[in-house]
Amino acid sequence: MKALIVDDEPRSRRVLQSLCDEYCEDLEIIGLAASVKEAREIILKEEPDLVFLDIRMPVESGFELLKDYNNGFTFDIIFTTAHDEYALRAFQFAAIDYLLKPISIEELVRAVNKAKELRGSIVQLEKIEFLKKLLVAQKIEKIALTTTDGFNFVNFSDIIRCEAESNYTTIILSDNSSHLITKTLKHFEDLLLDKGFFRVHKSHLVNLQAVRKFIKSKKGGIIEMIDGKQVEVSAKKREALLNRLSNI
Repeated sequence: MKALIVDDEPRSRRVLQSLCDEYCEDLEIIGLAASVKEAREIILKEEPDLVFLDIRMPVESGFELLKDYNNGFTFDIIFTTAHDEYALRAFQFAAIDYLLKPISIEELVRAVNKAKELRGSIVQLEKIEFLKKLLVAQKIEKIALTTTDGFNFVNFSDIIRCEAESNYTTIILSDNSSHLITKTLKHFEDLLLDKGFFRVHKSHLVNLQAVRKFIKSKKGGIIEMIDGKQVEVSAKKREALLNRLSNI
């Protein structure tokens, strides 16, 4: 598998190349590009299977390279970034994998192995376009949900609740549809906590705007959602939940 590293920082290029050479089997680094211009030339000549792409670079950003391939890519992309907290959250909301600098060996190997498994597939341009809009707007109102047959862009207001299914999560939407996502409930709790969501139970994360009523019980309580479904509230979460509901 041939790979290209695109990064304007010489040290970052050298470190990533060294890590790939030592820890990523069957991965050959066929070029190091310090700019998007250099990357274009190497891609045309060498036709890499994988591109490690930095986002913020002088003259042209990493996204400028992607504009050359509006009809799809012949290579997979692993984004590398040292962006601020907002940008990292944008990557997560867009459901796009990235490597945070300084790059860890474990995360690098995981990302490369995933790229190998998906080798030959077309990069999802809609996700990248969505990410670009998030980074420009500095406001996140939707989330990309990756499903077994593709992905959906969903407004936070359309999510009624999230339910844990072992290491997976079922997302229940206001149109009565549900989507099984290969992420843990903790992943969605971290993303949605400041978007009006609250974890009422170890297995349930709910949209507080979608709560219809609270029902007392000896164990903790029950909340009824706007779709008529009832969700258990743990005893240790009851008081905090009532405080949050009283402030809506």
